[in-house]
Amino acid sequence: MFINIEIERIRRYMSRADMAKALTITPDTLDDWVRQKRPIPAEGLRALSRLFEGCSIDYLLKKRR
Repeated sequence: MFINIEIERIRRYMSRADMAKALTITPDTLDDWVRQKRPIPAEGLRALSRLFEGCSIDYLLKKRR
């Protein structure tokens, strides 16, 4: 699980549905990305970084231990 994506979403008081809408993806796709059931495409990673105001992609992809 990419826990830092969830942390940043919560830090910004965003619902999963709001986050998916901002990224122009479905909530199911977002869930698959966060739970690592589907790889996040490069454009998705860039969009996440922009959405979270410049958080690095390395930080966002740090896995839970």
